[in-house]
Amino acid sequence: MYINTTSQQLIQKSIYEVLNINNEEIDDLLETSYKFQKDHSIFILDDQYDYFMKFVKEHLSVSIDYVSLYHLSRRLNNSEDDNGYSLIGTLCNNTLLSRFLKKYGLTFKYDEYIKMYLNGEEIKLDNVDDYSTVFLRQIFGYEYQDYSFKGFVFNDAIEKNEYYEILKDGPQLFGYLFSFIDSDALLEEFQSNSKYYKVEYQVPIDQIYFENYDDLTNQEKQYHIVVKALQRLYAYKYDTVEFDDDNPVIGMIDNQTLDSKYLVSKQEL
Repeated sequence: MYINTTSQQLIQKSIYEVLNINNEEIDDLLETSYKFQKDHSIFILDDQYDYFMKFVKEHLSVSIDYVSLYHLSRRLNNSEDDNGYSLIGTLCNNTLLSRFLKKYGLTFKYDEYIKMYLNGEEIKLDNVDDYSTVFLRQIFGYEYQDYSFKGFVFNDAIEKNEYYEILKDGPQLFGYLFSFIDSDALLEEFQSNSKYYKVEYQVPIDQIYFENYDDLTNQEKQYHIVVKALQRLYAYKYDTVEFDDDNPVIGMIDNQTLDSKYLVSKQEL
């Protein structure tokens, strides 16, 4: 069982099934939350979360085994590999992308964190006053390591998410290489030889974590995704999903590779 997040209607249908309730009961639940929030001068999302969580714990009637993961990325045209790799797996192993970057003299190795080399010489990312260096230190794990393959849970309004446009141009990494190489040429070649995709996977819930909720147990993950679905339905009825700014991000635990056997669809955008 999983929560179908393709559209508002399918989210609602999934909620009927997992909570064993009908449309009238969902409307009553959302309206009660709305009235509570209306009576308070400040909308407190945590209060709403707790309110829905209490209801979900009392009514969840099935086990949610899988979670939808929607990954946005440009992929080189001759790529036939639909596995989802961590940043270490993508840059430090022999992948299509790492071979492409090698043409520009860039190679990568993991040793406590990801190290970047230009023509065989390590690039020291010591200038913390340079914003591109700060970004690279962050994603390469100099201070905090999070290399996991990630995606969004909800697909219903994903085209309104700010990352939908950001990732359309290519990996964010490419925008921060200008201090070291001719990144304009790299980006131009990459874009002319790649296509932008939305890739959907159905991932076992025990293989993922929710960003900012890293310590949830598998049971708590089930509660959490149902609560987020209820908050989504609330937004449709009383607020807005215009910016898709509350779309949960999930990642693979321990930088695991997401096996392509969990692939559901791959749509060119």
